[in-house]
Amino acid sequence: MLFTIALVSQIRWAWWNVMAGYGDTRGPDLWRRAALQSTSEFGKLMLALILIGLIVTWTGYLKKVRWSWFVMFVVVSGLTIPLSIFPWFMHPKAFLDLPGMLVDAWKGEHLARIAVEVISIFLLMVIALLLPVKSFFSRRTNPAG
Repeated sequence: MLFTIALVSQIRWAWWNVMAGYGDTRGPDLWRRAALQSTSEFGKLMLALILIGLIVTWTGYLKKVRWSWFVMFVVVSGLTIPLSIFPWFMHPKAFLDLPGMLVDAWKGEHLARIAVEVISIFLLMVIALLLPVKSFFSRRTNPAG
């Protein structure tokens, strides 16, 4: 259930990124057009990973199939870290003043709110990934055998 909440909460950002490439891209700035098209491609990648994550979550993950835990690990490391967390490492001072960032987010500063939301979603996905480790990888006894 935690994976579903975390993945569905990222659909809004992925869709916003997809739509960025379909706006007014006729301007004279070639680099801006290329950046908007790249953002749109990243949004499509995010939507694909979210869809794969939801399908795996509701099929194999709930049945405790071991390969589904690995797929969810790939989704967490492939979706959240490079597309959400990594851009914030470009500004490491934001993480050095975590209490200040939380206060700024509480006051309504846009970038601080986004950073807190991204970190919260990442932590939610990691917790959802680590909670069922024991049930996935414990030895199962064969009752027939």
